[in-house]
Amino acid sequence: MRKELFWDTDPEKVTAELEIERAINFGGFGYIEKLQTKYGLDKFREVIIKNRRLSRKAVNYWCRALGLDRDKTAAFSRKPAIWLPTR
Repeated sequence: MRKELFWDTDPEKVTAELEIERAINFGGFGYIEKLQTKYGLDKFREVIIKNRRLSRKAVNYWCRALGLDRDKTAAFSRKPAIWLPTR
């Protein structure tokens, strides 16, 4: 685990989902590769599909790389805002 990615969290409470999320958003390809080996590609795909806190850029990249439908991910299936700002 890269400690600089979890400065705000107790290291004892870091879950696989959180570690993969932070790696996708802030880690490098080397760290992501280690996590794919550690948790498996199925867990990696599950986090990409279900996690709303991932950046849309990162989700788009990994969907293209892994052949996933990005419209079925939580990052791209956000509902529109309840209100519209006015000027």
